[in-house]
Amino acid sequence: MMCSFLESEGTVFRGLRQAMISQPEAPKTDHLYVMGVDLAKVTDFTVLTVYDRINNRQVYQDRFQTLEWPFQKQKIATIAQHYNNALTIVDATGIGDPIADDLIRSGIAVEPFKITEQSKKDIIEKLSIWIEQRKCTLLPIQESLNEFDNFSYEISLTGKIRYKARQGYHEDIVISHALAI
Repeated sequence: MMCSFLESEGTVFRGLRQAMISQPEAPKTDHLYVMGVDLAKVTDFTVLTVYDRINNRQVYQDRFQTLEWPFQKQKIATIAQHYNNALTIVDATGIGDPIADDLIRSGIAVEPFKITEQSKKDIIEKLSIWIEQRKCTLLPIQESLNEFDNFSYEISLTGKIRYKARQGYHEDIVISHALAI
């Protein structure tokens, strides 16, 4: 669902509303695409986010829950193939590892990505910088806006930064974008 916005201060993603100007697009023959995939099954959501690598514009997003793994793998493969055999960056942490392996065996161009505290910090900070500097544009989807707005960080006593969704919110959309970027 597309939406319009009132500006509010975000803690992690500054300039988000100005960056939410993309429109859904069908694949273009001469373009390359990348898809970020954050996997989940029951409590959280699986999110597929596709960006055009030529201009860093988000062109597609899907978010779903309670879909059995074989159907999720088929959906991921179908979208990757539809977007010119998009490079697919899959969260290969935990259950994602065998899913990534299955997708690779089926011929999908998959780059498994293990999310650790440090790698999460790295990809979130890169996404934050790209949004603020307008190096990428996003689809204006209300559920994305809600999730980005409720994504925060904590600073430990030792000064270590830890990124996470605020209590009661999800971070699947944010992670999917971060994987794609």
